[in-house]
Amino acid sequence: MIYTIENKYLKVDVDTAGAQLQSVVSKKTNVEYIWQGDPAYWSGRAYNLFPFIGRRFKSTYVYKNENFRSRPHGLARYYVFRLEERTATKLVLLFTENEETLLEYPFHFEFRVIFELKDNVLTTRYHVTNADEKELVCSFGGHPGINVPFGNGAFEDYYLEFSEKTNVHRQLLSESDRFMADKAVPYALEDGVKLPLRHDLFDHDAVILSNTSREVAIKSDLEGNYVTVRFDDFKYVGFWHPGKTDAPFVCVEPWGSLPAIDNVVEDLETKEDMIHVPAGKTSEVAFTLSIHEEN
Repeated sequence: MIYTIENKYLKVDVDTAGAQLQSVVSKKTNVEYIWQGDPAYWSGRAYNLFPFIGRRFKSTYVYKNENFRSRPHGLARYYVFRLEERTATKLVLLFTENEETLLEYPFHFEFRVIFELKDNVLTTRYHVTNADEKELVCSFGGHPGINVPFGNGAFEDYYLEFSEKTNVHRQLLSESDRFMADKAVPYALEDGVKLPLRHDLFDHDAVILSNTSREVAIKSDLEGNYVTVRFDDFKYVGFWHPGKTDAPFVCVEPWGSLPAIDNVVEDLETKEDMIHVPAGKTSEVAFTLSIHEEN
């Protein structure tokens, strides 16, 4: 089911299937900024990643000396959420464990995806409550696809621009592309902040960066309007569209942890960067999507 929130700047649609963002439209220009899921390229729009990011090697991980099967990007994208709260500018969608999820992820939990509009900014908040008697281990990630171009010019006229210069590193992928190589290397940006967009940038899957500033903009010198994603609570950011295609969008993906290392069936409790939530406690992270349009 689709629910809508809006203010005088933006109209936002969200589907209870996966709590997936469906649309962000400017009321000023009527521009749609969210990828609309054309299956010729990618049928998704904005997955919510919980409790894992990416794939497990052999679709398997270990917890308490037991092997568990796992689908790509965890559980949330595969299930329908329940509407818990709704106002004109806020939605709270809830997903809890069931008999099927316990076979894949042996924890009792309450996972909420909260969408809230304020002016030209949409905040997406991930909130997990550990409803179990043992420590819960998880990670969070976003996957919103942004239409590019969203104004003048072609895809290659746009670039990603970080808000400040840092010593950016790229997290390398293995030869299989879908797993990590457990290695990071320095990654040079134009003028220390810019990554020009071109389709072949993603021919070997996502570009995954660390040690960046926590805000990135999608811009074009031919277009006065731009989009920013701010992700203070996330260690990594990935950029992706389907490889070896001319897909007219780019996903900006704040990630709390990384996919599995190639050839390693990882132990959930010792995997790097995972969040450990004590019994009865909660953990929360958020990122924002801002639409900037000329007056």
